[in-house]
Amino acid sequence: MRTDQKGNLYILMTAVLWSMGGVLVKVIPAHPIAINGARSLIAFLFFVCYRRGIKIRINRLVIAAAFCVMLTNICYVAATKLTTAANAIVLQYLAPVFVLIWDCIYQKRKPRKSQLLIMGTAFLGMFLFFMDQLDGGHLLGNLIAIFSGLTFSGVFFINSLPDSSSNDASMLAFLMSFFISIPYWKDIWHLDGKGMLAVLALGIFQVGLPYAIFAKGVRMTSPVNASLIGLMEALLNPVWVFLFYGERVGKFALLGAALILLSVASGIRQNAS
Repeated sequence: MRTDQKGNLYILMTAVLWSMGGVLVKVIPAHPIAINGARSLIAFLFFVCYRRGIKIRINRLVIAAAFCVMLTNICYVAATKLTTAANAIVLQYLAPVFVLIWDCIYQKRKPRKSQLLIMGTAFLGMFLFFMDQLDGGHLLGNLIAIFSGLTFSGVFFINSLPDSSSNDASMLAFLMSFFISIPYWKDIWHLDGKGMLAVLALGIFQVGLPYAIFAKGVRMTSPVNASLIGLMEALLNPVWVFLFYGERVGKFALLGAALILLSVASGIRQNAS
């Protein structure tokens, strides 16, 4: 197997593991901040073992990226609780479109016509989610999911700047998420065996392990391939929730998801050319 094929396989494994987040969050009867804090503590301990140390390099970019990571994770869990898993994950995948907007602002330039088309398609897809409230999710959950996409775009944008560090920002975010969750931990202590196993699975198999696999795979394949294969998370996430939780997605939400994922894939391809 060629190196790039191995890299693609690693990214696919990462996307599959990430996609289990929706169904695991759904089955845990706890506050979203408590769920995120518990999985973050487990993921932090996993990273300490993986990196063989706790040393975290701190600067203003690392702190800014860590805040974005923390807000993204909290908002994703909250949105998954309040709306459908499909809405939560697909609306979060508006992040690359928001990155495109931030880049135009940062570079002080107007977007090209093709970029405007991508933005328009994505926001049309987003609008369709709000036409599907009776069977596609709750308004508040959709709004929180969009905000998670906004903060997720900050993670990408800030980590692309000089002196940033994705690993250090992630570890700092995990610590921050744990500390702010402490007042909500009574929910975690009251979980039954099934809930505890779901939290453990979130920390190890949905956050810690896939990040390590992703870090290995992204060095073996192109950023375009990694980004496109990563979209499998948004496709598989609602499938697992439907199979194991029985949650259905409305027809307008499905159409909106298709438009958003199409716009994201087009944007990734365009940036590569």
